[in-house]
Amino acid sequence: MQKSFTNVDEMIGDESFLAWFYKEDEQKVNAWENWLANNPAYRAMADEAMIEMEALNMKEDSVSSFRVEAAYEDLNTRIAAQEQDSAPVVSMKQRNRRWWIGVAAAAVILAVSVSFFKYSSSKPVIETHYGQVSKQELPDGSQVMLNANTVVTLSNGWKEGEDREVWLKGEAFFQVKKSPQKNRFIVHTDQLDVIVTGTQFNVSTIGEKTSVLLTEGSVTIRTADGQEMLMKPGDYVEINNNRAEKKPTNLETVLAWKENKLNFENTPMKEVAVMINNHYGVTVNLADESIGEKKITGMMSNTNLNDLLNALEATTEFKITRTDNTILIAKP
Repeated sequence: MQKSFTNVDEMIGDESFLAWFYKEDEQKVNAWENWLANNPAYRAMADEAMIEMEALNMKEDSVSSFRVEAAYEDLNTRIAAQEQDSAPVVSMKQRNRRWWIGVAAAAVILAVSVSFFKYSSSKPVIETHYGQVSKQELPDGSQVMLNANTVVTLSNGWKEGEDREVWLKGEAFFQVKKSPQKNRFIVHTDQLDVIVTGTQFNVSTIGEKTSVLLTEGSVTIRTADGQEMLMKPGDYVEINNNRAEKKPTNLETVLAWKENKLNFENTPMKEVAVMINNHYGVTVNLADESIGEKKITGMMSNTNLNDLLNALEATTEFKITRTDNTILIAKP
């Protein structure tokens, strides 16, 4: 197995790392263990990635003894692996079991603290990593579902009589709870603001395109130059050259990501490449510019990158190859 990572987020977005972390596939687990043994320089990064994954998966209100014991056993495994390396190491087994269980518990608690700190900072932040979709409740009871690689930053306070404001980078679906005081709920993006009181809508800032789809209620969007437009249910608006433009669309196509699917409807391959890059954090190269203009139609599962690439290759005329975190789409 050949791997190369420049940061923790890249490692977390790698399918084989996730299979190793969740112990999903014995063959992949063994492959990763062998890779770590042969690439000790990545051990610290792998440990940090594990802590982040624990923070994402663990509830903040408790640290179970099962998790602590599992962390202790994992520490023992790592100790044994380190002692087999040629580089001199201090034997960690000289410490007793109780001491190392304490270390494992501290690591688990640290993971929880990191997750909580992100949400409790001066401006609370909710975020998803590559390949992750998450639904969260906001302080007023509204719901937000984040697509992969998305960051939602909240304003402080959310007091009665004040606007509820969030800043979005990525893609999210909002279900806004109506306020008795009719406080506005405002979603800010680089190209527009979406202003509502209570409704359901999707906002996307993926790639160079910003779009809004309204599924329920009404919203007013305001572009950076002050242009305003009232939307009704079913409206889909894209921002082009700082102007809001209504366009026909299929709701299922836009919202397929909520069901871990990609629904293409005459979608250019260059847009497909952007979707894959944004969701999985991989580099997608088109061997020929003309490939980017080719359009595809169809619905595909988006839970596994390799499965998605196989489905794309089977339904298009292109040859798709993957080398680690780089995808090449070429003509056969």
